[in-house]
Amino acid sequence: MNKLPLLLAVCASLFASALCAQTPATVPASADAPAYTRPGPKVGDLAPDFTVIDAAGKEVKLSDFRGQLVLLDIWATWCGPCVASMPHNSELAEKFAKDGFVILAVCASDSRANYDGWVKRNAAKYKFRTAHDAAGKDWAKSVFNTAYGVSGFPTLYMIGRDGRVVGMTAGGGPGENPHVTRLLAKAGLPIDVSHLPPEPAAGPKSIPMMGKTAAIPASGKSGAMRPPTIQLGNVKYGDEIADFAAIGVDGGEVKLSSFKGKPVFVAFWTGARAPGDELAKIYAAYKDQGLAVWAINVATERAEFDAWAKANAAALGYTVSWDPAGKAVMESLSYMKFGIGMYPAFMVINADGDFRGGMIGMGPKVAAWMRQSLERAEIKLNAEDKAAAEQVMKDLFAARPASVPAGLIQPKGGDGGMTPAQRIPTLGAGAVAPDFVMHDVNGKESRLSDFKDKVIILDFWATWCGPCIASMPHTQKLAAAYKDQGVVVVASGTSDTIAKFKEWIPKNQPKYPDLQFFFDPNERGSATFEQRASSKFYHVTGIPCQFVIGRDGKIVATIVGNGGESDARTEAALAKAGIKVDPARVEEGENQLKAAAEAEAERAAAAAEELKNPKPQFRESYGKLKAGEAVPDFTAEDIAGNPVKLSELSKGKTVVLSFWGAGYGIPDEALAFQDAWAKKYAAQGVLFLGVGAYGSREDFKTWHAANASRISFPVVFDPAGGAPRPPKDFEEMTAEEKKAFQVVSREYYGKVIPMVFAGGAMAPIPNNVVIDASGKLLGFYVGAGQGIADSLGNLLLRGGIKLAPEDMPKKVFTAAESKEAPPEPRVEQLKVGAMAPDFTSQTLEGKDVKLSDFRGKVVILDFWATWCGPCMASMPHTQEVSAHYKDQGVVVLANCTSDTRKKFESWVTSNQKKYPDIVWTHDPAERKPERVSRNLYGVGGIPTQYIIDREGKVVDIVVGYLKGEAILDAALAKAGVKVDPALIEKGAADLKKREMMR
Repeated sequence: MNKLPLLLAVCASLFASALCAQTPATVPASADAPAYTRPGPKVGDLAPDFTVIDAAGKEVKLSDFRGQLVLLDIWATWCGPCVASMPHNSELAEKFAKDGFVILAVCASDSRANYDGWVKRNAAKYKFRTAHDAAGKDWAKSVFNTAYGVSGFPTLYMIGRDGRVVGMTAGGGPGENPHVTRLLAKAGLPIDVSHLPPEPAAGPKSIPMMGKTAAIPASGKSGAMRPPTIQLGNVKYGDEIADFAAIGVDGGEVKLSSFKGKPVFVAFWTGARAPGDELAKIYAAYKDQGLAVWAINVATERAEFDAWAKANAAALGYTVSWDPAGKAVMESLSYMKFGIGMYPAFMVINADGDFRGGMIGMGPKVAAWMRQSLERAEIKLNAEDKAAAEQVMKDLFAARPASVPAGLIQPKGGDGGMTPAQRIPTLGAGAVAPDFVMHDVNGKESRLSDFKDKVIILDFWATWCGPCIASMPHTQKLAAAYKDQGVVVVASGTSDTIAKFKEWIPKNQPKYPDLQFFFDPNERGSATFEQRASSKFYHVTGIPCQFVIGRDGKIVATIVGNGGESDARTEAALAKAGIKVDPARVEEGENQLKAAAEAEAERAAAAAEELKNPKPQFRESYGKLKAGEAVPDFTAEDIAGNPVKLSELSKGKTVVLSFWGAGYGIPDEALAFQDAWAKKYAAQGVLFLGVGAYGSREDFKTWHAANASRISFPVVFDPAGGAPRPPKDFEEMTAEEKKAFQVVSREYYGKVIPMVFAGGAMAPIPNNVVIDASGKLLGFYVGAGQGIADSLGNLLLRGGIKLAPEDMPKKVFTAAESKEAPPEPRVEQLKVGAMAPDFTSQTLEGKDVKLSDFRGKVVILDFWATWCGPCMASMPHTQEVSAHYKDQGVVVLANCTSDTRKKFESWVTSNQKKYPDIVWTHDPAERKPERVSRNLYGVGGIPTQYIIDREGKVVDIVVGYLKGEAILDAALAKAGVKVDPALIEKGAADLKKREMMR
């Protein structure tokens, strides 16, 4: 099997954003072989000996290097991160050769021919030893599989002079690999590691305030609103592009510096064909403004390029060159320089040599982004191109997705569309935990009662649930810490297919050895799905959801969502069950449980109020869809794969358009409800239309075959298919890999029918759009089944449908009652350099405090809320900063915003002892539009910290926080505070890392 075509798209898309990675990129060790058979050697173990063959055909053994320090680099020619790391590895080999250090780079899971080709092209450039694994592509027989347990390339083992393993790491890329640097230091080499910052585990945490105050728009710097052209591979907007060269048609060298002083449009294309019509159009339109167009042919043999160039190059008018790496894509200048491994791709460089935009792909939208990037390079566009550039920006802003809570995901298959007031409450403290049956991956049946006399953490999860997977490292720590006290974690999978559980659990169990994994046999898509324990017995409405169960079988606490390391609720619950837990952690967890209970009480009160004074559960707008406006057309496919247009099916009909999961549809009772209404109102021209989306055609066919006899209305398939899945478990992905996966995901969600139909907005599925007979929107609602009958009935009445008496809504809402409140006007965020507006807020004791009271001091104005997890996570660091710099007149004014006075008082009373150097105040405007954070400062997400100098001027703004960052310290230096130069340097590096993770 040829790995290059298979891995190119995956590796390139991941590596494109990972070249400057703090945590280097990896690729799977073998695309067509089973996983490694056993774990590799641990630190202190004798490294297994092996024999490989060098470039000259001679045998080389690891034991030949006994007495030397060996960095064993296991790589392949098809592995981009491996190849990109080689220049720096070569520098290390040369620098420390005098210290008895050698790098042995063994090409594995690859053919001898590929290795020999690589040696011919590159051996003279690098100062390290290379060899080839004689097992070749037969990964199952490779010593690096069977003895070393390698699962990703590159994998590097540091081996001491005594032949024992000093340490290992994985991943690569250009420049310094901090993991390797640390390994060399650990092995005793004279190498400085003081410049290496702590490695981040995730991106800086900031949650939009709109999560609590929906009227606040997302920040203009949000990922959803950034042009997709501002980063290409490892190049970001504004970066200076270093000189590089390719081979011209005449065989001479063409360099970027050849175009010095001109804006340059660089295009990378592949194959023996023309670079593309857009280049000719751009060159013709803007050559008079000095624009140079340079098309570089990559991944093509020289003979192919020469033959094409001889016949075509002269007619193009612009510069054409060839990448001398030829077919070796991973060694190409586009890949090694910029991390671009997919084509066609373009980048725009202004006359000063700075990057002004770039993208991979083709088509009208990409062409429009090309023009937009040219404009950023100060090219004056013609009217047609100007309109195209403006339109893509308009589309970008219009497609901002709605914000949804990230810590709580609704189980697929849901609640049948019940309103909050109709749902049965999730089991809580004091209830007896119901027994139920689970299966393990071997099909063995287990019950919750099997763990009698244990303190149980019952964790409901699913393989598709990102927050569930992200919470597992923390849950594993708890399981390991308290297992000696009789605590057991029962990780019971729910709302997923058995096949997914059987795939995921064996793969991931080694990482979570103290979690006991099971799954509910009532799998998603089955006739018994509604019998699953999480729903039927525990009434879970969102996962992850944990129940801490005492030895007496009663629930001690119910914990919905999971905040990871900062979430101490489970530990506080364990303490209530008699487990010995650190008192400080217990106090923290009890405060969090109390806050969660208060929030739940508020929700319950709101639900009770809803029963007394119901509000519309439908909306008159969704995304770009507005009541009274025509809905867009789309093309889906019928069960046979034939194209079907909405306009053809819906002409002259009132349509109930339902978007479902392609592989699991809607619950049985919801399907029966839809079908009954479809039959009942067909005579009045009502058409129910189901669209299976977010799933594969195979899953859709399976679901349709099982349910076709129960459906009297049409159901079609979204040809966008299933959503992309990450290449490995999300918690194992680097920030760069996550970013690359987000790019792939955005491309998918940019073409999936439900989102395109709504102009980029996303809602939980199932969701429904009701359209009148003229093709105009009546309204939108979420859910399926009897629970949504009132919403559906109201909208059908507005469409002129006469309902049967038994189907009349409990309340028919007037247009005035269902009219949506206008959004808050957006307030531009206060900028650096502005004078900080004065305001008054109140302390815990009710005392007025003005910002101007601190004139003459350096103020860190910290906007936060009790419901904001990232705010909580940032506070220990803010306290450290406050304590460290208070002798220089630094004060932290922490203004609680978008939150109630009651919650502020409760939280500060419980927590202020931990943060003695912070001044805590509350904004009495709470969530009203006139709150200080919005009205005066234009804050769009918290935590946000304004650094205000002694004269009252804003000198910097810090948004979000990542553990170990020194951004806040560095910002204080801008206000004249004396800060350690190393911290200032680290703060700058931390900011750069953030940009890399965007």
